[in-house]
Amino acid sequence: MRVLITGGAGKLAQYVAQALCDRHEVILTDKNPLPEGCEDVRKHMPFLQGDLTHKEHCFRVTEGIDAIAHLGAIAGAGPDTFMVNTVSTWNLYESAQAHGVKRVALASSINALGLGPYRVSEKGFPLQRLPIDEEQLADPQDNYSLSKYVNELTARAFFSAYGIRTHCLRLCGIWRPEWFETYRPRPLEQLKRPNHEGYLVSTWHYVHSVDAAEAFRLSLEADDAPGFAVYYVVAPSTNRPEPTRDLIARFLPQWLPLAEGITGRQGLYSTTKIGRELGWQARYLLPEEHLKGGTP
Repeated sequence: MRVLITGGAGKLAQYVAQALCDRHEVILTDKNPLPEGCEDVRKHMPFLQGDLTHKEHCFRVTEGIDAIAHLGAIAGAGPDTFMVNTVSTWNLYESAQAHGVKRVALASSINALGLGPYRVSEKGFPLQRLPIDEEQLADPQDNYSLSKYVNELTARAFFSAYGIRTHCLRLCGIWRPEWFETYRPRPLEQLKRPNHEGYLVSTWHYVHSVDAAEAFRLSLEADDAPGFAVYYVVAPSTNRPEPTRDLIARFLPQWLPLAEGITGRQGLYSTTKIGRELGWQARYLLPEEHLKGGTP
C-alpha cells in the first residue's frame, strides 16, 4: 500500500513510519518542516510540506494513496485547536473520498471521552463502569477533547456515506523509549488532589511509542476488521506503584463502588476490544524496579 502519514514531522510519526516502511511505501506530510536529524527519513520517504486546513494541499497529498495514518493535530487546548483539528480532518476525508482512499487509522485521544486534564466543569464525570470501555458515553467539554470527538464523528460519517473504513485510536500519553529509563514516580503525598477526576486519571496512564505505532500498523493492514470502530490504546497497568483501588480510594472515592473488579495496578481503560478485533496488546511496560521511586 501507499500510506500517507499526516503530522509527519512529529515524534509519533517517526515510529509509525518505522512500523510501516518495511511493508509499504510511506509518504509524510506536515505543516512544519522535518526536524534536524531526520535526513535519513527524507531520503527514503517523500515529505510534502503543507497545511491540512488548506483543501488544495489535502487533495494533492491524497492522490494515489491507498491508506492514511492521520496523526496531524494541535495538542492542548489552545485558541486555534478546535478549528485546526476539525477542519483539517474534514478536508482530509473529503480528499480521501475523492481519490478513493478506503482505509484510515485516526489518532484520537482518551480526551475524546471528556475525562481529561482540560475538562471545564468541576461537576463529576458521569462514569458508568470501570474499567472504562468504548461503550462509555462521552462528555467532552473543552476545545481539544471536543475536537477529537468531532473527528471521530466525521470519520463515522464518511464511513457511513462512502465506506471509508476508519479505526479511531484513543491514545493516551505517548512515552518515548528514553522516558522509560529515567521515569520514577513522584511520592504519593506530592500528588495534588484534582479539581475534577480527569486530571489524575490522565496522568496515571501511558503507552510506549512503539506500541502506539503498532496499533496504526495493525489497523491499516487488517482485512477482516470492523468498518468503523473506536479503540483505547493504553498500557494495561498504571505508572503508579500503588494498587489502583488504593489510588481510587484516596483521590476518587466516589468511584469505589465501580472499582470492585479492579485488581493490582490495573489501568482504568480497557483494551479488550482492540485486542479482540485487531490483535493489539502493549508489549513495552514500565520495569517494576522503576516504580520504587528514588533517583534514576
